[in-house]
Amino acid sequence: MKLNKYDSIKDLTPTRFDWICRLRLQTKWTSVDKKTKEIWGLNMMLIDDSNYRIHAFASTKFCKDLINQMKEGTIYVLANFKVKDYVGDETSRPVRNNKHIYFTTHTKCEKDVGVGLRIEQHAFDLFYFGEMLKLAQDNRFLIDVVGQVRNVRGNIKSTKTDSEKILTKFELFDGRQTLDVTFFDAFGVEFEQKLRLAKQQEVVVVICAAKISLYEGM
Repeated sequence: MKLNKYDSIKDLTPTRFDWICRLRLQTKWTSVDKKTKEIWGLNMMLIDDSNYRIHAFASTKFCKDLINQMKEGTIYVLANFKVKDYVGDETSRPVRNNKHIYFTTHTKCEKDVGVGLRIEQHAFDLFYFGEMLKLAQDNRFLIDVVGQVRNVRGNIKSTKTDSEKILTKFELFDGRQTLDVTFFDAFGVEFEQKLRLAKQQEVVVVICAAKISLYEGM
C-alpha cells in the first residue's frame, strides 16, 4: 500500500501526464518580452516533501488566471501536467534537474487544504566560492550561495545601456573567499533598505538562482 498518494519530483518522466504532486511554491518570477514588455508566463521553483526541486512554467496563453492567483510559500496540489527533458542548450536554469514541468490547458493547481508530510519553506543547492570560475564557464545553470554581507554600496547609477539602471553592490564572504555581488534596480533598493533595518551587525544571506558573470577575468 502506498503511504504517500502523491508522486515525487524524482519519479517524474515525460512518458505520461497524469501526475499528481503536492508541492510548495518556493519562488516565482515572470518571463517578459524585453521589447514589448508583454508577460509570456510564470516561472516557478517547486519543492516536494523530500526536498527535491524542479522548475515549472505556466504560459499566459493557457493559465492567465492561475498565474495571478499563485503565492510564494503556499503548498499546492498539481495534477495533469507535461514533463519535458532539457535538450542540453537551455541557459539560466534555476535548478539542476534534467527535467522541467509545463502547465497545459488540462493542468489543475489547487491550494492544499489537507494534512500531509512536511515541506520545507526553502531548499537550496549551495556552491563554494572557489568553484565560481569553473561554473562561470557553463552558462546552463544559475547557482545558490550563502555568505556574510560586507561593504554595501547602494544607489549607484549606471548608463551603460539605453536605459539608466540603479545598482546595489556588496561583497559576500564565506569565511575564506569574497565574492562580488550586484543587485539591479528595485530588487537592490529593497535589499539595501532591509539591511538598514537589520538589528544585528553581521548579516548572512542566501542568494538563490544567481547568475555568474566574468568581469576582466574575475
